[in-house]
Amino acid sequence: MEKQKTCLEVALERLAERAIKESTYREYLGTLRNLGLEDLPAEKATVRYLSNVLNTVLVPGTRRKHAINLRACLGVKVPCPRPAQKLYDLPSIEQIHEAFGKSLYRGYAFSMLYAGLRIGEACVSQPIKGNVITVDRQRLPDGSISTPKTAGPVFVPEWFAEEYRAFEATKSHNTVYVGMRRAAKKVGLDINPHQLRHKFATELVKAGVSPNVLQKQMRHHDVAVSLRYYVQTHESDINEGVMKAFGQQPA
Repeated sequence: MEKQKTCLEVALERLAERAIKESTYREYLGTLRNLGLEDLPAEKATVRYLSNVLNTVLVPGTRRKHAINLRACLGVKVPCPRPAQKLYDLPSIEQIHEAFGKSLYRGYAFSMLYAGLRIGEACVSQPIKGNVITVDRQRLPDGSISTPKTAGPVFVPEWFAEEYRAFEATKSHNTVYVGMRRAAKKVGLDINPHQLRHKFATELVKAGVSPNVLQKQMRHHDVAVSLRYYVQTHESDINEGVMKAFGQQPA
């Protein structure tokens, strides 16, 4: 009688055929270990069984991460909850310029604000031609260079394109993160670098760009990600939109 494979054995076989980073590989296997599934016979890893296991994970973000990992390493399509949108109290453009305009982190902060770069992408100089930055690399926290999460061209203002060509990104991931946090606190702002990417998306929508343009500028595979998780809408924005559309009573 053929020995039944365990979930770990199935995962090892599946992941051996995928070109994934070592950190991602360890994370996938870590999910099996943390949920106590390594020695479970693979035939018992049904959607129902795995869903019940996932429901014991109380933190929604962690539950979602484990669901994604199980889909990847076992091939079982367990329900994967949508991530909750993180709402930030985003500062104004003027406040961001006050915080970073004269700091050592101006180039990094403005790369996130005016090109929507992630911090790792801002920590390495990207190719630029005219006013188009082509994102094709990122600097990892360990200092190594790899392909970015998503690549592609980003249009930026002419004045920033000129500034970016003279900018040399040499600082590490951690140095930029800590330095930007400190620079912001000096002017009374509590913001982190990733919030500037949210600001980038929000300002594009306020400027009236189409969802398709937003998606391309954010380099997302799905426009829903751009709209649902990066664009922040407040009651004042809704009221302004209603007044703009219907504020004048027809004659």
